[in-house]
Amino acid sequence: MKTIIIGGGRTGKELAARLPDSVIIEKNPEKREKLEGLEGVEVVIGDGCDEELLKRVGLKDAGTFISVTGDDDVNYRAAAIAKRYGVPRIIVRVEDPEDRARFQDLGVDYVMFPTKMMANLIVDLMHPRKDDIDVPFKKILVPILDDNTVKRAFKEALLVASVARAEITVISSPDIERETMELPAREMGVSLRILKEDERLRDIIKRHLHYRGCIIIERVKEHLYYPDCIIIDQEELGFMDRLLGRSIVLKLIKCASRPVLVARTFRYYEQILAILDSSAVSESVGRYSLLLAHLCDASLHLLILENIPEVVEWIKRSGEKANVEIIENWVEGNPMIEVVREVKSGKYQLAVIPWKGTGVIRADLIKRIINCAPCSVLTVV
Repeated sequence: MKTIIIGGGRTGKELAARLPDSVIIEKNPEKREKLEGLEGVEVVIGDGCDEELLKRVGLKDAGTFISVTGDDDVNYRAAAIAKRYGVPRIIVRVEDPEDRARFQDLGVDYVMFPTKMMANLIVDLMHPRKDDIDVPFKKILVPILDDNTVKRAFKEALLVASVARAEITVISSPDIERETMELPAREMGVSLRILKEDERLRDIIKRHLHYRGCIIIERVKEHLYYPDCIIIDQEELGFMDRLLGRSIVLKLIKCASRPVLVARTFRYYEQILAILDSSAVSESVGRYSLLLAHLCDASLHLLILENIPEVVEWIKRSGEKANVEIIENWVEGNPMIEVVREVKSGKYQLAVIPWKGTGVIRADLIKRIINCAPCSVLTVV
């Protein structure tokens, strides 16, 4: 399907060169000559916020709308028009990270922050990472993928991977177009590997699903693939569900020896809830929560169910060093009631909980959280 690009600067030109059957709209007529050298690209000089112009170039039939001008207001107005016409995928460039809320409220699918990406890159160059302690994940697996998952779990995987600079591996059914995954991954600077579903792969998954940590065998190299995190859509009924005859969300969480993120938010994390009890896993909950809050510029809310002053003080000290706002909430009533109430409050985009431990958070409470939470849930082992 056609791709419409607003903005003929360096970014827009590079995009158009890589995307066949695209239209690029540029306001400055002096850039026409450079843009017209792009093979298979229609160049239109005009205002990308002109609704009539957008209709003439095929907005109603566009599969992707990308606005990458250096003006956030222009990108917003252009994206709003595309949203009204029901373009399936909208990607925008936003210069000011403080401006992201209005783009998210508009319902933009993917928001890119070049200033934040550049700042992260420079910091990485100045302070090279020596180990995994500075990033929550390096390898993310999305094991169930169909048209709905592209819009849900895969989208959230891209958001997490873009801030953590992680690689994504997906299992895709044969009827899914690679472009629906490759384009947004490329635009967000995320490394993507696609494994197509086939009978042999299904047999391997079925045989190894029960093994601790052995979620998928990478079929080319014939050895186990160990992701740092698995991101799954709870509403998804993909080929693994059909294979096993029931939902595998809780089964994946139980079998995996690594974090599993049940995706529901599909937007940047602004407020993260960390649920802490007396189990040793709470330290890992604090670590993952801090790293994600730091990378996403989010505030971190601690829901503390038991007397764990050492863990809380460590999180607060680490949060101060990472410039993360920490809000404490010590629970005095019934932990199960208070946890469910807080999770269901709608204030958070992500809740982080321990999966295995000796504290008050047990399997039945975890199931309730996963089933009732309006936000995404990250389980930590």
